[in-house]
Amino acid sequence: MKENITELWFSWFYKNWEEYAPGDLLESGLSPSQIAERFVNENHDEFLELTKGFDLENYQALNEFMKLSESELHILKYFLKLLKLKNS
Repeated sequence: MKENITELWFSWFYKNWEEYAPGDLLESGLSPSQIAERFVNENHDEFLELTKGFDLENYQALNEFMKLSESELHILKYFLKLLKLKNS
C-alpha cells in the first residue's frame, strides 16, 4: 500500500464535499442520492485521476471504511427512530 494514499482520498473528498455545500442542496429540496449523483458527475475526471495512485490494499482499506460507515448509518437511523417515537 502506498503511504498515505487513503489519506489523500479523505483529504480530497472532504475538501471538495465541503465546498460543494451539500447542506444547502438538501435545503433546496434535492434528495441525498441526487446530491451524490451531481457530485460524482461534476468530479468524474478527478475521481479517475485519484484512482491512478490506488492499489488493491487501498481498495480494501476504503472498502472496510465503507462498511464501518454503513454500520454507523444504521445506528444513526435507529437512534432517529427512537427520537421520533419519544416525540410522538
